[in-house]
Amino acid sequence: MKLEGLEHVGIVVSDLDGCIKTFEDVLGIKCEARQSVEGNKVDVAEFNLGNTKLELVTPTDPASAVSKFLAARGNGIHHICLRVKDIEGWLDALSKRGVELIDKVPRHGAHGRSVAFLSPKSVCNVLVELTEYK
Repeated sequence: MKLEGLEHVGIVVSDLDGCIKTFEDVLGIKCEARQSVEGNKVDVAEFNLGNTKLELVTPTDPASAVSKFLAARGNGIHHICLRVKDIEGWLDALSKRGVELIDKVPRHGAHGRSVAFLSPKSVCNVLVELTEYK
């Protein structure tokens, strides 16, 4: 099994509209998509950078994990997302190697894709999201 590439870098922000405008004004990039991901209790804005994306994420529920991250750390990089094929196979192989999984089975993520998160404890304190591309 091999990684298919970097899908996006997720950045948690407290003011989604303000940060969209800042990224557009400062970096000259355009927000191409916005959506709510109710299962993760977040709103997401996406900037396409060619082979990868930047994703701005803001919590919609004060009890969510993203809200807790924001309260503890403020705006900042939250996770990296990697493209894989056969996400279930990846999770099984990682689990067998002793990698701590946040999601033992994939969940519904942005754009209708299957996603799963690996515990930062297993990846040098970096939150890693896997997303399946078929």
